[in-house]
Parts: sequence; structure tokens; C-alpha cells
Amino acid sequence: MKRPLRSPSELPESHLVQRVEALEELVNLGAGLLPIETVASLEGTASQARQRLAHGTDFTVVAIGGATGSGKSSIVNRLAGETLTASSVRRPTTSSTHAVVWGEADASPLLDWLEVEQRFYRPSGGSFDGLILLDLPDHDSTAVEHRLEVDRLVELVDVLIWVTDPQKYADEALHARYVAPLAATHPQIMRFVLNQIDRLPDGHRAVQADLTALLEASGLRKPEVIAISAETGAGFDALADLFIEAIAQREASLVRLDADISNAAELVTIDGHDAATKAARKRLVEGFGEAAGSHVASDVARRHHQRQGNLTMGWPFTRPLRRLSRKPLKDLPGPGRTSSATPRVDLAIRDYADELTVSMQAPWPSRVRERAMFGRERVIEDLRSAVGRAATQAGEKPRWWSLIAWLQRLFAVLAVVGVIWLITVAILGGFFHFDTDPLLPVTPRAEWIPIPTTLALGGIIIGAVLALIVKLPLAVGANRRARQAKKDIEDRLSAVADEQVVEPVAELMETLDRLRELAATAR
Repeated sequence: MKRPLRSPSELPESHLVQRVEALEELVNLGAGLLPIETVASLEGTASQARQRLAHGTDFTVVAIGGATGSGKSSIVNRLAGETLTASSVRRPTTSSTHAVVWGEADASPLLDWLEVEQRFYRPSGGSFDGLILLDLPDHDSTAVEHRLEVDRLVELVDVLIWVTDPQKYADEALHARYVAPLAATHPQIMRFVLNQIDRLPDGHRAVQADLTALLEASGLRKPEVIAISAETGAGFDALADLFIEAIAQREASLVRLDADISNAAELVTIDGHDAATKAARKRLVEGFGEAAGSHVASDVARRHHQRQGNLTMGWPFTRPLRRLSRKPLKDLPGPGRTSSATPRVDLAIRDYADELTVSMQAPWPSRVRERAMFGRERVIEDLRSAVGRAATQAGEKPRWWSLIAWLQRLFAVLAVVGVIWLITVAILGGFFHFDTDPLLPVTPRAEWIPIPTTLALGGIIIGAVLALIVKLPLAVGANRRARQAKKDIEDRLSAVADEQVVEPVAELMETLDRLRELAATAR
């Protein structure tokens, strides 16, 4: 929606400088976020505005444009008081822009910036002091360079006066190419002159009213049309007053720059976004947990801990069989191990981004989603490593395992010694009594049972019983390790979510907020 035009008193130069600085920061901050053409437009407007401000408000630049034969040059000559440029009603005579300068101040830097080489200087001291009047080439010229020159200066001048005549006032080239576009962006810089009214025997009011209606149809509100005759001088007092008013205010350039800056800032439209909530972040982490398989991973950690404990503290004689059992770590889930893991990561990230951009219009939701998805591969890799590390750490051996392991070795050795002893006695006859002398002495006894039998049976039974006894604390420890593994995974998932998604998106949102503030400042 167009803003109401500000009056010159509302446009202090320092305020415009601040708005130009806002445009420049928009360019720097918006690169890569705003459309390329928008950034280019912002940069061009900021550069042009800064250069125009550097030349101050000593001069007001007024350009007179029109079609071939409309009488532009005749108007300039009459205002200047002498013939400075050739005029003709049949063919283009202004092939390049001419400048007429009134005043003592040095206008050369401003004219150099405008790239106007042909310059005429008038004596100072009159009511036109501070005026630079540009006689533009004909906008309907068959020479392309003439039209390009008009287009270039239309973007730079402070005030633009379109001169028409009774034959060409409805010219489509004028209304469609210039009036309608400028009516939408810079209505305040345009003025209109109906020349050659001396050629209308029945008066000019009907043509003047018709031109006014055409201008309103092009988008202008209450346009003022000054009727003049460059041939007789009729109406020149009103035209001169128009120049004098623009010069007296000394701020026509600021009014033009105000419109330039506002129109450029209007290109930046960024909607407000929803705040990132704890619930949204929690759902993101939960989604990563589902993708990583944290619940399954905790069960794997529990079984891995139990298997490691059984291998370490179990009955040594059945350990080879236990080693043949399936390793729980092979059941470890995670991104890259299941077909649904990676899509679940993508879904969690998209849901998080979408929740923050519900109230935003295109293209910003997709930009936020792109930023959220930027670290996707890193997320998947971190989830995989987090699951694997947590499950593997579950198999680390507590100190008390070593004591049980040594006891199991001791009882195993005792059992083996007892068995070997018994076998030896049986072979050599020390266990039986023959009529002849035995090869070995009588086997010692402990009460009613032989010592080697005690060693064999005691080592086997105690080892087996000990293996059964440790299963209870081992199960408790396995459950604790499962809970710890789940917590470790969730902590890592939370950190990954913050590092790869939450913080980058928050930074982008802060940037968008800053862009919106800068655009508001510029507007």
C-alpha cells in the first residue's frame, strides 16, 4: 500500500542519510537471502541516493521531456531569455541533453554526475537561482540512444515536466512508457504542460480537460495541467511559479530520494515468524530419537552389558559356547542402518521449520526449511555415532567384575587340579587297594571325601553357583547402563538438534527480524 507523500519539512537530510544506511545494510545482510534482483535494486538505489545527497540541495534539477515537436526547446529558450537550443515542430532537434544553469554555486560536480556535457549558464540574481533545467531528447525519437538517454535521466532528476501539445497529448508512448509507471512510484515529481494552446481557435479547455482525464486514468490523483504557449508566452507566469516554488523549497531532491528509498524498501517484504517453543524443540529431539532408535539402542546396551558380564564373570567352562551367541551390537539401530531412519530425520527437521513459519508467506518458509536442512548430513552422522558410542560404552567393565573373574579362574583351576588328580590316581591305582603295594600313596581325605574329589566338585559347583549369584547385580547394572545409554543418546541428540538445526534457524530468524527492521527504517 502506498504511503502518503511526506512534505519537505518532514524530510531532513540527516534522516534520509539514515535511511540510505539502512538500504546499504539491507544489501549486505540480505545477500543470499533476498532475491538477486531485489538486492541489485537496493544497491543501485542506495548508491544513487548517497551520490545525490553528496551534491547537496543548492540546485534543483528539473527536466523537460516530451515528444517530437511538442515545443520543449522553445520553452527552455523562452525561460532562458535567449535562443540556446534549436527548435522545430517536424523533427527531433535535441539529440543530447542540454542544461541551463542559474546561480553562482558550482554546478559542475552535479552535472558531471548527471553526465550532461552541454551546459549554458545564466546570470545569477534572479528568481531562478538554484535551478538546473535539462532539455531532454524526444522520448519518441527513432534513435534508440535518445530514448535511452531519457530513460536514464528520468531516474535521476528531482522534478520532471512533461510537455505535450494538442496533437500528441494522448500519445500512448508517453502515458504507457512513462506516466503510468511513474504514477505508481513517483507521482510527486511529475508536472504537465499543454503547449501550443495558441493553435486551438476554440480555446484549450476541452483538450486540457481531456489530458487531465487521461492522466487520472494512468493513475495520478488530481493532476495539474498548465496550459501555455511558447510562441506567445501565454501561461508562462504559472510555469515560472512552478519553478520558483521548487527552487524556494530547496528540497525537491529530498522528495525524490524519499520516494526512491521508500519504493526500494517496499521490495523487502518479510512476515513475522512464530517463536521457537520448547515444545517444538522437544518434538525435534524426539524425532531424532526415533530416527536414531534410542529406545532400541538402550535395549542393545543392556544386552551388550549382560553379555560382556557373562563372558567376564560366567562359568569359564561354558564361555566358548557363550562367545558363539549373537552379539547385541549387531542389532544396533540408527541412520544408515534402517530404511526409515533418514526420512524420519528429514521429517523432524521439516516439522520444526514449518512450526516456526506458519504465519510467514513465500518464499520465507522454504528459506527457513533450507537453513534447517543445511546440516542434515551432519545430523545423521552425529546420530549414528551417538548411538554407537553409547551402546559400546555400556560394555565397559566395572572394577568388581575383575574380582569375580579372578575367583572364577581360581575355582576353575581348583576344579581342573582335582579332576587331573582323580584321573591320575585312577590310572596309577592310588584310588584302589590291591594286594600289592600301590604305585601312589593313599589319597588323602577330608573327612569322608577324598581331597581331589573335593577340589573337582568344589571348583565346579562353587564356580557355577557364583556365576548364578552375579546374574542379579549384573542385571541391575545392565538396566542402569541401559538408562545411562538412553540418557547419553538423548543428551547428544539434544546437542545435535541445537548445533545443527535450532541455532542456525534462530540465527536466520534474527537476520530476518533485522532485515524487517531495516526495511521499516528505510520506508
